[in-house]
Amino acid sequence: MTTIRIATVPPPTVPERSTTIDAVRALSLLTVIVLHALMVGAWIGTGGGLQTKVALAGETWFAPATWVVQVMPLFFIAGGYVSLLQWRRLRSRGATVGDYVAGRVRRLAVPATLMVAAVGSALAIARVLGADSGLVAEASLRIGQPLWFLAVYIGATALVPAMSWLHERRPTVVLAGLALGALVVDLASRYADLAMGYVNLVFVWLLMQQLGFTMLDRRTSAWSRRALLAGTAVALGLLILCVALGWSPDMIENLNPPSVALVLLGAAQFFALQAALPWLDRVTARPSVSRVTTKVGGGAMSAYLWHMPLIMLMLAVMWLLGLPLPEPHSAAWWATRIPWLAAVFALVIPFAAAVTRADRPLARRADAIAGHPTTSRIPVAARVVLAVVLAIAGTTVALLLGLGDWSTALLSAAPLGAASILSSPAHERPAVAVRNRGDAVPRHAES
Repeated sequence: MTTIRIATVPPPTVPERSTTIDAVRALSLLTVIVLHALMVGAWIGTGGGLQTKVALAGETWFAPATWVVQVMPLFFIAGGYVSLLQWRRLRSRGATVGDYVAGRVRRLAVPATLMVAAVGSALAIARVLGADSGLVAEASLRIGQPLWFLAVYIGATALVPAMSWLHERRPTVVLAGLALGALVVDLASRYADLAMGYVNLVFVWLLMQQLGFTMLDRRTSAWSRRALLAGTAVALGLLILCVALGWSPDMIENLNPPSVALVLLGAAQFFALQAALPWLDRVTARPSVSRVTTKVGGGAMSAYLWHMPLIMLMLAVMWLLGLPLPEPHSAAWWATRIPWLAAVFALVIPFAAAVTRADRPLARRADAIAGHPTTSRIPVAARVVLAVVLAIAGTTVALLLGLGDWSTALLSAAPLGAASILSSPAHERPAVAVRNRGDAVPRHAES
């Protein structure tokens, strides 16, 4: 059977997995959930209808706060660390590029298919039953927006073998090239009025992932703590300069599209994380902390995928039951934010644990289809490339068109389902397709 291979230099010694990096990844996604929960503004209007808006936007204190709560660069840095570690472990066992990429797509496409199909169906049924079309459209928009991350993450992790090949030969050149590309695209978009800002979805997030590669290889391990803190200060100083030159001080705005300001924030997070790493390693190595990290990390992606649908469901139930929904930024609204966040996590965390188990029947069904002779005759290279393209396409449809009716839900779920089939371990060589106690998701694909 045809396989995909990239000629490589012998990989460096593969280190043990870092509990600190696992904790950073999990906490980053949980921080995003907190931020999204706080930005959902819903209240009962004068006519008794449900009104919605983006809360916190426009608040004078919010822009400075985003310098702390904008953790997506940090997530991609930690994700790069883990992704390169997983790829090197697979290489050491004789796996191919196709094995790795298929495993990564599989891990992300299966839960996304379930979420998109379930939520799309629920919203379409709500519309048929007479739900307010404006509220359905609003829910569809809010649920689809966080999926930008999934589309970018699938693409970035699919490029890990190729970016690893470059990293192992010219690490500094790759970092400099990506940083220069991000700068050129941002300047062209900002000052030349060229509609190319979203090209930085490639440059910025691959740069953050590459910083994770650098951290894994300990290329700055010889730096003193003082030097790392100086790197943090320089990055923040340049970020302040960017804001003075006209970039937005709101790091949420700088996310869409990704800008040089976001790159500098990511660089500051990179240096700060490495400066704090010795202390963080001691904390996360404690058995109690390690157990919590493992448990939370195992369901973090499911929690991310499902948090907005569940938040929308909570709001709908509260409205139907006549429970208080104070207007955003009022005294009552602020007083209820802690109970609101507690309720969100009380629902999201157990649901994420349950839905992670519910992914397995869908994965087994994908395996059964993948085993059909017609599917298995597709060449490995074509199968893997198609899986990546379809997974990105499915999430992009949900992001741009929403999930508010049957047609858009199908246009999103069908490519994601096809990606789940094409990336099935039923296509892999037995030595690589290791199963988890009957779980249809291969072990090497775990996030």
